[in-house]
Amino acid sequence: MPAKLTYQSYGKSAVRLTKVKRLPDRHELIELEVSIELSGDFADSYLAGDNSKVIATDTMKNTVYALAAAHPIDSLEDFATALARHFMQAHAHVYTAIVRLAQTSWRRMSVDGREHPHSFFGAGAERRRVMLHVTRGKPYMWAGIEGLVLLKTTDSAFKGFLRDEYTTLADTDDRIFATRLSADWLYDKPVPDWNAAYHAVMDAMVRVFAQHRSLSVQQTLYAMGEAALEACPAILVIHLEMPNQHRIPVNLQPLGLENRNEIFVTTTEPYGLIKATLERESIE
Repeated sequence: MPAKLTYQSYGKSAVRLTKVKRLPDRHELIELEVSIELSGDFADSYLAGDNSKVIATDTMKNTVYALAAAHPIDSLEDFATALARHFMQAHAHVYTAIVRLAQTSWRRMSVDGREHPHSFFGAGAERRRVMLHVTRGKPYMWAGIEGLVLLKTTDSAFKGFLRDEYTTLADTDDRIFATRLSADWLYDKPVPDWNAAYHAVMDAMVRVFAQHRSLSVQQTLYAMGEAALEACPAILVIHLEMPNQHRIPVNLQPLGLENRNEIFVTTTEPYGLIKATLERESIE
């Protein structure tokens, strides 16, 4: 049966990049994972093996390194824009460029109470990320965080949920609330300072997590997303995912001891996964 090619794209994924900015008084460290995805007039490569319009994925990798050498990478959003603009401007047969960046977290060391000029330690497993989708029309800039571990030891309850013949979970007024936050938000337009916008959103969400009297993960997730929209007027929509990283009280009675809500076992699987997308309410 004849087939019809209805969609195609290709690119280079997981390009690892470390850049050291050697300033006179200190060094700055930037470590990224970069992915490039292109779509356009590449059908002949799929249908006839004609590669005359194919930009080799090895060329994409080299482009990442070459542009990184020339670009200050002061923000992920600006570097993503430079990469996408390069492929769109250099090749008229490219219709869409999608650039994804994820930044490894490093923090400057302090030695004897002073920040060290060129030494760093890993700041955690979380990664700041950006996804820029560029066509011949309007660009779409997504930014976000993945894998940010959050935990509070109280101010979290879960009760009044539906019960049936398979329900064994007890109501609780006081539990550990731990999660691994991933969030992505869409900007309506470029902002003057991408880094300031990112930190405003993150600060708003973390503040709510810490201060919110949680009746469910769902309720806290919504409050965090609402605070993010309020903190940055340029955001149109935000998507959040918060897996419930359970800490289960250990039964110490067989050992002749009382668990005073202090001893827990950490579990990784199975886990509840809560998601939601919030959009800015339109003003008529």
